[in-house]
Amino acid sequence: MKNTHIRWGWPAKAFHWIMAVLIIGMAVVGTYMANFLDDMFLQIELTQRHKSFGFVVFALAVLRVLWRWANPVTPALPVLSAWERWAAHLTHYGLYVLMFVMPVSGWLMASASPLNDENAYPMQIKNMVFGVFELPDPIAPSDKGLEAVFHTIHAYSSYLMAGLLLLHVGAALKHHFVDRDGVLRRMLPWGRVE
Repeated sequence: MKNTHIRWGWPAKAFHWIMAVLIIGMAVVGTYMANFLDDMFLQIELTQRHKSFGFVVFALAVLRVLWRWANPVTPALPVLSAWERWAAHLTHYGLYVLMFVMPVSGWLMASASPLNDENAYPMQIKNMVFGVFELPDPIAPSDKGLEAVFHTIHAYSSYLMAGLLLLHVGAALKHHFVDRDGVLRRMLPWGRVE
């Protein structure tokens, strides 16, 4: 269950893969919503689902950090050059930061939106999580300036996340197919490290 010096425990693997699927799925849906969708009702429905899954990503990120804090042992890195070690740490820290920045900036953007203001928008689109509960609004709605700031943060964070994910996947594939050092296998759900 816990991490060891040679392999990741199953909770760490579960957090890794569940969050990877959610984040990639949200990126695809977010890109579709922002660039290709003209149907207003479908836009509202997808936005609400996007907010809900954003909340899930944030909650999982909190649990993941707590699990990592409670289990500080991690598998040892293979022999790497100084720049590779630096790039690996920077990429991992960047991904962790973005797992928080993206959902929080999306929440703050939605909170500041005129669509969240019953006086400005008759349908008032609340920040609901799967229709079960409403997220509190830390910002008064209809603040278009703040909405624009958080939209910019959310958008650029998504680009940065995409770049870091490509680096992360590329490095994992290099370790597996070129270096053949077991780095990828020890994170796979069924992976075994000899």
